[in-house]
Amino acid sequence: MHSVDDRNVWINNIIDNPNIRYDTKRKKLKKVIKDMVFENAAICDEISRNQEKLLVVREECKFLTKKLKIFEPELDVPITTTTVKKATPRKKPTTNGVTPKPRRPAAKHKKNIIEVQEPITSGNVTIFNFGEIVYDTPFYYSDCAIYPAGFYATRTYAHFRNIFSKCTYHCKVIKAGSSPRFEIMDHDKHFKVTGLSTDECHSHLISLINKLLGADDLIPANRNGDRFFGLTLPPVRMKLQEAPESKFCTGYIPLELQLDCHEAELKAESDPAVSFEGLHNTLNRFRSRH
Repeated sequence: MHSVDDRNVWINNIIDNPNIRYDTKRKKLKKVIKDMVFENAAICDEISRNQEKLLVVREECKFLTKKLKIFEPELDVPITTTTVKKATPRKKPTTNGVTPKPRRPAAKHKKNIIEVQEPITSGNVTIFNFGEIVYDTPFYYSDCAIYPAGFYATRTYAHFRNIFSKCTYHCKVIKAGSSPRFEIMDHDKHFKVTGLSTDECHSHLISLINKLLGADDLIPANRNGDRFFGLTLPPVRMKLQEAPESKFCTGYIPLELQLDCHEAELKAESDPAVSFEGLHNTLNRFRSRH
């Protein structure tokens, strides 16, 4: 307990120096901020440890999947003992006493590629190839989209040199090691951009459109790269979800069979950053206001 004299001194100090109460509050806030910084550092360390554990589990999952593919066919085949005669190799004819070297058979790589019999059109997007799902690295999928290697689609949008004319842009997902590369190119191959994400490529195209309009932020990109590529369209997501490899994409959240989800995505297709008609509707509203 403080004595009466100490209290009087403290009250006199407040009267003489009214800022002392703010200094006390500042010290308390400083202590709280310091504690929060230490707590944040501890949480970051815990997250990094969990990410390392997650990578280990994914590698084990990949290893077990390969083992399962090796041993699964052998379980369905009955064990029979048969005697097979070894065929004697035929001697190849020699040319001037020189025996030609035998050719090695070409190795056949079986890929889990989702084939498309005919191009699928949804709005302004046409899908020509769904590609191959890569599930052993987290860079080939996100929470709302899968980035299959070899994915190829086209989208009709405003021309990067003349917004009043339409242009067909070719969108591709290219396999490049542990992380994919994304590409947008016009039909005449005068415009081509490659990036580490769909948003990076799409933002570059939108910046050219805004330069034509004379404003840097008139048409915001709004992180619509996945939508511009057609990767968030309900038919595309449902088709990719049917593949068994999609179950190993642990960070991906499957699209539910709900009508409101499909309607929301189709409504988002009218965004001026991905739709030619939506772009001109926005420009007309902007002109009418000014």
